[in-house]
Amino acid sequence: MGQALAAKVVKKTKDGLQIKITKQNFESFCDSIGLYRKEFLDALNAAEQNHRAGRVTKRKSLGELID
Repeated sequence: MGQALAAKVVKKTKDGLQIKITKQNFESFCDSIGLYRKEFLDALNAAEQNHRAGRVTKRKSLGELID
């Protein structure tokens, strides 16, 4: 089971909210969802290289990747 992320709500709007968390809580969160996995970091580096080389595709939404 996942671990709760302690956060303080700083600002609420009708479209979203702004939260404040500690660096340690943020690092724990990133680790728990896999942002420090080697595969993810390799994919991120490859994406950055493609972007720098001009190999990009403009998307209006993430839904376009699913369809």
